[in-house]
Amino acid sequence: MRPFTRHGRLRVTGAVTTLVLGLLGTDLAAQTKTTDRVRNIETAAAAIAAIQKKSGSEGAFAAIDECYRRELASAKVLTLPLEACMAQDIIVSQAAAAFYARFPPMAQKSDTVLKAMTSRVTGTMARFKVPEDDSRAFVAIVKTQGMAAYGKAL
Repeated sequence: MRPFTRHGRLRVTGAVTTLVLGLLGTDLAAQTKTTDRVRNIETAAAAIAAIQKKSGSEGAFAAIDECYRRELASAKVLTLPLEACMAQDIIVSQAAAAFYARFPPMAQKSDTVLKAMTSRVTGTMARFKVPEDDSRAFVAIVKTQGMAAYGKAL
């Protein structure tokens, strides 16, 4: 069998087509997951910024606690709504810690806020056995796109 047709086009067998489509489908699925994740994080960041503007840090942390309570009650796997809770937790905790760090008498509170947030987020990731690479990717998106969306919404 010749690999090219008489018109000069490459002839692709069924097995090769299946392989190529499978690889493209896997890449497309990964891109869609990342796009959905980024959009979810940005939406969560804007939502928590609105709550923080209206109710301050206490209101934002109360909303985050309620989010965890609601989402963890029924989650069997790590869901986008649960990722939104974690994204909000990271964002508000980072912002609060940065604020406290500017005032030497409150610097210890900065560490306390970050340790508590780290415990919640890593505990949630561990509960659902999220691979370390995926956890790192999530946190990186939160710290870049999530924080940017939060800043823009404020």
